[in-house]
This record gives sequence, structure tokens and C-alpha cells, in this order.
Amino acid sequence: MDGKTLLYALRQLLEEDSGSGYIDNLTSYNFLNEAAVRLQQISGYLKSEDSITTAADTYQYDLNADYMGLYLKNSSKNYFIDYNDGSSTTFVTWVPYEKIILADSFSDSSSVPGRFSVKDSPSLASQVTGTATSAGAATGGKSTLTDTAADFSDVEAGDWVHNTTDGSDGIIVSKTSSTVLTTALFNGTNDDWSSSDAYVIQPQGRLRLIVDPPSSTASHTITVYYLQRPAPVYTDYDVFRFPREYTPALVKYAAWLYKYRDREPNYGDKWYVAFQDQAGRLKSQTNHMLRRHTFQMHLKARR
Repeated sequence: MDGKTLLYALRQLLEEDSGSGYIDNLTSYNFLNEAAVRLQQISGYLKSEDSITTAADTYQYDLNADYMGLYLKNSSKNYFIDYNDGSSTTFVTWVPYEKIILADSFSDSSSVPGRFSVKDSPSLASQVTGTATSAGAATGGKSTLTDTAADFSDVEAGDWVHNTTDGSDGIIVSKTSSTVLTTALFNGTNDDWSSSDAYVIQPQGRLRLIVDPPSSTASHTITVYYLQRPAPVYTDYDVFRFPREYTPALVKYAAWLYKYRDREPNYGDKWYVAFQDQAGRLKSQTNHMLRRHTFQMHLKARR
């Protein structure tokens, strides 16, 4: 189901029409996206890769904003990443972050790191402010924010955006370039962008890859295989990347959240149970799929 169909299904389940004051589109999309994240946390279905280019003597790198966790393991059941120096690949294994801290080897460097960990970034990227330099009318709930003077390099899908001129709030749906973003806006005067509309963008928190010791050479490639947070769905024709048969589970989870807000948890708990059942089925399907394509690698970690 796409965004428009999900909203319709949610209204039907809650027995609320489109003019109801009990249910609104922004809250509904928030709940549906929360459901999608929860489905991914349980099932681990969505996968992606982050390709990082090394800088000499640098031990930490920001991961993609949609990173949720590692999933590939070697035959010793250790998580690993690929480190390619241009001619060969080394499989570097995960260790707890405190083990890296206790080793205190960040001042050293090596041709290839011996281990890695992941931790939260200690600070958020700075807010991005500016004004739209051209109009971006809304189509299917999407509107384009263009600012030719902007630098959106730190902005990612899922970051919050506010049109402070028309009073609308929303989310970054995707990034076209360092000066153009696709957004979904709600609860404002127009819910789109006019030339000279002012905006504020708040980037989301990020995680960091920590390699130990840092590479002594620049331009090597680190590949991180990770569980991916679902891309946000806040517009009519966008869809979550789950199999179609599992998207009704998202509607049930969102309806359950509405009932908790309405202080009717007993009424909504059946929907939560139904969601859990579907999430368990997708997890089983994911595990089966991984078993079918698993390969054994006998790797010796560098020390």
C-alpha cells in the first residue's frame, strides 16, 4: 500500500472519515512510520550498504542516517566489514567500543585496521536555515524545496523541516542534490514552498564507525553491510519497501497507537497482537532467506 492507501485503510479501521478531528494526516504518517521502524526492528528485512572512503590517520566516520545495525557475521559469528586497499579485501571484525578505548591506540596507524566498533555521534549536525529561491507546489503531498545558496550535504531523508513563513511542519522525503530537497509539509497555510519562504531543517542523530587503529592511507574503501531504517513515507504515492502482504500490519500498529492516545488500550491491543504475528512471520521469512543464501567464510581477524 502507498501512503494514500495506508491513510484510507487506517481511517477505515478506526471508523473515522476524512473530516474527522480525531485523526490527522501528520499524526497518522508519524504512527505508520513508527510501525515501519518497529517492523524492521523485529524482522531485520531491509538491508543496505554504506561505502566509506578513508582519510589518512582518521579513526571515525559518520554512517548513513538510515543505519540501524549490523547483520552479516563470519563463521565465528562475529560481525564484520570489508576493508579494500585497492588490490585486496580484508574482513575486519567487530569488538565492543570499550575494548577499543582501553587499548588507547588511536594515535597509532596501520595499513589496515584490525577491528572496529560503532557508537553514537556525540553531537548533532547544525540546523540548516535559509529561504527558498523558487516555488515548489505540492503534488501528491510532495513539494520541492530549492535554495541555490544552500548546502544540504548534511541533510538526509527523515530530517524534520519547518516552513516558518506559512507555519507548516514536515519531513525530508528525499534529497535530489546539495541545493534541492523533496519534502512533505502539513498543518500550514499552503503546505508547499513559495519563493522567499524561510525554512529550518533539523538533522537527525547519527552513528559513527570507529576503526582501530586508523588507516595510514587515504582513499581506501570500507563497506559496511547494515540493517536499514525504512525510508519515510509521508506522501500519497510513496511506499515502504516491505513485501506487500505485510503492509496491513503497519495500519494495525498505527491504529493501536491511536487507541493508546485515546486511553482505550484494551480495545487496541488486539491490533497490536495482529501486528506482532505479522512481524514474526516476516522475521521467519527473512531468516529463511538468509539461510538459503548464507556462505561460510573462514576468516582470521587481524590483531
